[in-house]
Amino acid sequence: MTITINLSKMGRIVTMVILLLSVLVWDSYAQKISTSPTRINFKVEPGASGRSRITVSNNSTTKQGFSVNFGDFSASVTGKSQFSEKGVESRSCADWLTATPAVFELEAGESQEVSLIMDVPSDSAALMARWAVAYVRLREPELAKKGAGDGLNVKVNQSYRFGVYIFQTPPSATEAKGEISGLNYENHVFTINMKNAGETFLRCNSYIELTNLATGATERITTRGFTMLPALSRNTVFKIPEDTPAGRYSVLAVMDYGNREEVEAAEMEILIPERGN
Repeated sequence: MTITINLSKMGRIVTMVILLLSVLVWDSYAQKISTSPTRINFKVEPGASGRSRITVSNNSTTKQGFSVNFGDFSASVTGKSQFSEKGVESRSCADWLTATPAVFELEAGESQEVSLIMDVPSDSAALMARWAVAYVRLREPELAKKGAGDGLNVKVNQSYRFGVYIFQTPPSATEAKGEISGLNYENHVFTINMKNAGETFLRCNSYIELTNLATGATERITTRGFTMLPALSRNTVFKIPEDTPAGRYSVLAVMDYGNREEVEAAEMEILIPERGN
């Protein structure tokens, strides 16, 4: 009997198994290791220093080793964080940060406070908002001395890291401004295009209000809150509920970025057809 193997299909199956195992292993570590808080906001003057701290906890049943270092991140228009090495992003402040202790071990059930120090230079680079991420990485639990004067031989497991978002806003940067740059409706999906046009980090909420022009009935659709980095854009997507009656609607799109005096809003009319048409 001849057995034919579809190598392409087999490759996809193997890939799926590997991905599933990776997720299970990562989930296991995520439940055993924790860091808090998950974001830190600095407001340090140019030429000055600021200090904050994070707590790393070993909730597992075995001894674990850790290291703390820094990198960059940005965000896509869909809101997904994009991580990179420090110094890659133009608004990076990763080089201004140090951690103490940067390398440590924790027995099962122990926690460690790590001081994060922000040293801001006195030049023009300090006059705009910047950001970075602190990586808490798992490593080999033994600190093996290599020899006199050689320091510590630390083996870092690059696969398992936990990020703490760090934001630095100089006190002089006070302009908070959000803009709606576009609206789009297609295939029962409404999209708001937004931009952070100010110099502060925006904590935003957005929603749309559908008003049936024939009946006057109004429905609000909301999303989860999110953070917008200065000078970056984001698209928020709203799916029109399947039970929304067909007809012509006025859509009010709102971007609430925490300003008590004003919100950004835009309006357009859309036609919701019968489902399946």
